[in-house]
Amino acid sequence: TFCVFWIFFTCATASVNRAPFDLAEAESELVAGFHTEYSGLRWSFFFMAEYGSMFLVSGLGVILFFGGWNGPIPIMHIIGWADSGGLTGYLANLAGCVNFMLKATVGVTVMIWIRWTLPRLRIDQVITTCLKYCVPIAAICFLGALAWEALDIPSPNDLDLMSSQPKSTVRENWVVPTR
Repeated sequence: TFCVFWIFFTCATASVNRAPFDLAEAESELVAGFHTEYSGLRWSFFFMAEYGSMFLVSGLGVILFFGGWNGPIPIMHIIGWADSGGLTGYLANLAGCVNFMLKATVGVTVMIWIRWTLPRLRIDQVITTCLKYCVPIAAICFLGALAWEALDIPSPNDLDLMSSQPKSTVRENWVVPTR
């Protein structure tokens, strides 16, 4: 999943038109377009939409790769607050939302950091990155995951102490209590 995350992050950065993939604003076009046509509040709407899309893509990455609203240790599930209702259930949900927002904010910060660090790419470099690297690596990762499931290769989730439960409940028992 580490390789798939970096492919996702590269494609997500390109999809929100952040440098180094911001092809909509080439060097010769920086004085044209919305930079000169809009000012004030209308200009800020463009950039708030850009940062909103960055947060949306980072939130999707958090859900897919970084455990969503769960922390590295499911403390709220260990102490039993997530399974109960009332104030403790509310506090557990609030802690999950804060955890999700912090992870997504870190993703946006990394995207901003990459924009400050890397130079802008030309169109041929972007196409090369996409077609020569991202697509083949993603296809290999997909075929690897398909073979992993088809051949029933053991995973770290098979090394659980609760051998009476099926494989799918090893991670899910953090979220859904088994009764």
